Amino acid sequence: MKKLVFFAALFLVTVSLTAQINHSGTYAYSFKPQGDPPKTEADKGPTGKLVLLRMDGNKYRFWLDVGLGWPNYHVGETDGTIFIVNDTASFDNTFEDASHPCILKFKIESNKININSLSSSFNCGFGSGVNADGDYTKLAVQPTLNNEWLKKEYYNSPRIIITSPKAEIFQDESCLHSFTPKRFFNKGDNLINISETEKTVYTEFIPSPGKLIYGWIKKSEVKSVPAN
Repeated sequence: MKKLVFFAALFLVTVSLTAQINHSGTYAYSFKPQGDPPKTEADKGPTGKLVLLRMDGNKYRFWLDVGLGWPNYHVGETDGTIFIVNDTASFDNTFEDASHPCILKFKIESNKININSLSSSFNCGFGSGVNADGDYTKLAVQPTLNNEWLKKEYYNSPRIIITSPKAEIFQDESCLHSFTPKRFFNKGDNLINISETEKTVYTEFIPSPGKLIYGWIKKSEVKSVPAN
């Protein structure tokens, strides 16, 4: 009986550890250019960069940048939200009311993430000949993913400043569903206006490297300011 209890406990610990794996970080690839580039372009071949930040549980925010490099330097970029289950995830922008589907499949294998695109680069908004397919390896030296980095991702977005003593952060754009426990921004917090409705604003904030706070707040508790 003790053996059974031991193995049951070991199984539970293993499942728990597996469930807690955090895949946040920066993954990338780079190759030499094809053909015969000039010496000044010899290191400017195809590149790809994938940034993952865990939002909650198995829910992740991602930012993806890809480029063909020499000779035409066509590029592509997209971002979104995925749920990683059994080391796989799917992104489909039709859930975000997109008129043309951009479908990406993610597969995690050790320190690599493979992306397989199931639609044309046109549908993903990429440049001619650009796609997201490939193996992205987790960088040995990780860049700092802080709020300054996040601001650069949204450099054209307007800013908002919290005007109420505490502004609750909600999960939905109608501000009806609270987080558990409740989450708040404080008066004076300077945030990014990523998306908005008539009465609410969606924002994201990184208080410390690798930690992402996100959600909707009421416009009655903020004032808008131009982008920095």
